[in-house]
Amino acid sequence: MRTLTILLALFLLAAPATAGAAKKDERRARKMLANKVFIRFTETGSIGNESSLDQRLHLCRSGDYVYDSVSYVQGVSIGSERTTGTWKVVGAKIRKDGTGRARVRGRPDGGEPVTIKITFDGSVTRVDGLEVIVERSDLC
Repeated sequence: MRTLTILLALFLLAAPATAGAAKKDERRARKMLANKVFIRFTETGSIGNESSLDQRLHLCRSGDYVYDSVSYVQGVSIGSERTTGTWKVVGAKIRKDGTGRARVRGRPDGGEPVTIKITFDGSVTRVDGLEVIVERSDLC
C-alpha cells in the first residue's frame, strides 16, 4: 500500500510537467506548420489514358486552412474542389532536432471535424502516412 501511495504521489507531481511539455510541443508544431502548403500529386493511368490528382493543404498562421483538390482524366473531365475552415494542433511530440509528429484537427466551414497525422523526420514529411512536398504557402 505504501508503494502504491508513493507511485501515485510521483505520478501527480509529474503530471503538470508532462502537460506543460505537451503544450510546448503543440505550440512548436503549430509554429512549424503555419503558412505551409502540403502537396500530394498522384499520376496514374497509361499512355493515352492519363489521369492525375493534385491535392494541396494550406495551413495559415491565422488558424484558417484551404484544401484544394484537382482531378484530371484525359479527354473525360477535370474536377476541382475547395474546402475551407479552421485548424489547430491537438497533439504533438517534437524532438530537439525538430523531427516529430503532430495531430492536426481541421473543422471545415459547416462540417464535421477531421483529424490528420503529420510526421516529419527532417527529410520526408507525411500526411496520414503518404509522402508530401512541403513549401511556403502562396495563399496564406
